[in-house]
Amino acid sequence: MPGIFPGFRHVGTLSRVRRAASVCGLALGILACQSAPGPALVQVTGTLSSRLREGDVLELRGDSFPEGRPAEVTLRGEVARPGQAPLRAFRVSLPGRSVSTHSVAVDVTRPFARTFSGTTNPAHATFHGSIEVSFAPRVAGTPPVTGILAETRLDFIPAEGDLAGLEARSEDGRKFAEFIGVLPEESGPVGAGGVMPGSAAERAGVVAGDRFISLAGVNVLGMSDLVPPERARHAELVVERGGSERRRLVLDVAGFRPVSEHDLGLAGGLVLGALALLVLLASPFGRALSFVEHRLAERLRQRALYTGPRGSSAPPPPSWLAQLLGALPTGIASYVTFVLTSAVLAALCLGIPLVAHELDVPAIVVLSFTAASLTSLVFGAPGERGLLARARRALLVVAQAVVSLLALGSVGLTVGSFGTDSLALAQGAAPWQWLAFRGPVLFGAATLLFLSLVPEASRGRSLDTVLGPARGKRERRHLGTALAGQAQLLLVSGVLALAFFGGACAPGIPLSLSPALGPALGGVLVVLVKTWVIAGLVCGVRWTLGGVDIDEVRGLTLRVGVPGAALVFGLSLLARRAPFERVLAMSDSGLAWACLAGSVVLLLAVLRRGVPRRVVLEGERGPNPWL
Repeated sequence: MPGIFPGFRHVGTLSRVRRAASVCGLALGILACQSAPGPALVQVTGTLSSRLREGDVLELRGDSFPEGRPAEVTLRGEVARPGQAPLRAFRVSLPGRSVSTHSVAVDVTRPFARTFSGTTNPAHATFHGSIEVSFAPRVAGTPPVTGILAETRLDFIPAEGDLAGLEARSEDGRKFAEFIGVLPEESGPVGAGGVMPGSAAERAGVVAGDRFISLAGVNVLGMSDLVPPERARHAELVVERGGSERRRLVLDVAGFRPVSEHDLGLAGGLVLGALALLVLLASPFGRALSFVEHRLAERLRQRALYTGPRGSSAPPPPSWLAQLLGALPTGIASYVTFVLTSAVLAALCLGIPLVAHELDVPAIVVLSFTAASLTSLVFGAPGERGLLARARRALLVVAQAVVSLLALGSVGLTVGSFGTDSLALAQGAAPWQWLAFRGPVLFGAATLLFLSLVPEASRGRSLDTVLGPARGKRERRHLGTALAGQAQLLLVSGVLALAFFGGACAPGIPLSLSPALGPALGGVLVVLVKTWVIAGLVCGVRWTLGGVDIDEVRGLTLRVGVPGAALVFGLSLLARRAPFERVLAMSDSGLAWACLAGSVVLLLAVLRRGVPRRVVLEGERGPNPWL
């Protein structure tokens, strides 16, 4: 034992372990006591009425309620609506009041009723779960007094003004009865007046005279409730037979609703994405992908072969954290640039105009590329001398700006505005709802705008870090070009996040231009996080390629980038005319899934073939099997 625990005695170690375990157990016990619900000193026995409308009162019956005290009523369970998938893990808390020692009342207001029946096209809803009644303690620091009604069912019926879709649902109920082979009763409760031989109802066990109690969790109060959930293959049907006996049957409902184009969007998108990936790999883009993989393999090979010849004392490679810290700039000017650009994007999200509300987004792109071009002309880049070299570099930055502006113009033509509120309203929170994946034209525009950020105008022929410790005047004179490049990267990444990747939209966070300060700050944080992620991806591509100078991609920009961006802009103009609008502009079908799936599959393919160290160490053979 001393060999296993050097420096410690056996008894001392066990005592320390026991002491730590005791402390942990005591802490867990305290936490459990604090998080446990209050003592059940009141009893809830049931509800006075199980069918509620807007304006009614949900009255809970029980014993030992503190009279005249406010209460908190919490409903937990499942909500089912006809024709819709059930809402599981449903929870809502409502204020109530103790009317007497045997009654607690909760007003069924419009927001309360709409929580169950839905906000758009309200329908009858059935709640199944538990109801908890809680009273605040009289002594501070003690748990509340609670009572729980374990199993209950409540029906929330829409108000008279919300019955616009009732007739349509009733027609669907009659169609479903015909689909399963049931002749419904002409009067009275919904039931089976007859059953067709060999029908789905007969196979499930329905007989003539059965009364329908519930279908898929919805209490059947009328023909409008006899509708199964969408995309369901089976549904549970509870019938009452002989006036007292209840049976649970399983109905085969597959095929009642035909599969729509929207339902096949995911599967079709994956198939189209795989086909698009094969086409890309067979196209000249596959050569560019192979170039990226070769550069990545070279970078990883340099890290892997660090030991050198036998007997040499080569230092081990630094850890990923040390590499990350080493990549951070050392000068204060870079951090000031980072703060200022983030503040500009935050002001844009808060609705503070910089130039004009409709022109702020393209103005940021123009100003950032203009600053990068002017600093390249004035300060130049490492390893270059002469006005001619600096002018050529500035003109290449202008060429990249043309690509970016044409790509951004595609969004303006599609949405009809460059305002941040319009861009936010045109896309949703989910990735397949972002404008970058809503069609092939916008996907190409987002890709061009992203790729225009990869070449570095401040790099030059020297591979030394520009913003490292300055050793002289020659090194310090390139600081302006580097800072302008950093500002351009962050600002254009913010434009990408706003225009193509959902902007301030995120699950649970409203639009950035909300009048409430809290959601507005939440939207600002979402945009900034997306901006930093995009900028990080650009830096990752730069690291993979070992750094690409803007002069190295001169021919690619002039021969492919500018004509490609002009083609994308022309297609976006064509998309404003029918019948090309659905195909080229914004699509709700499988095109969005295809673009998203294609980009994800392509990213995974690059990571799978380029990153593994085993592939890198095999030799000079490229990791792309299509070479």
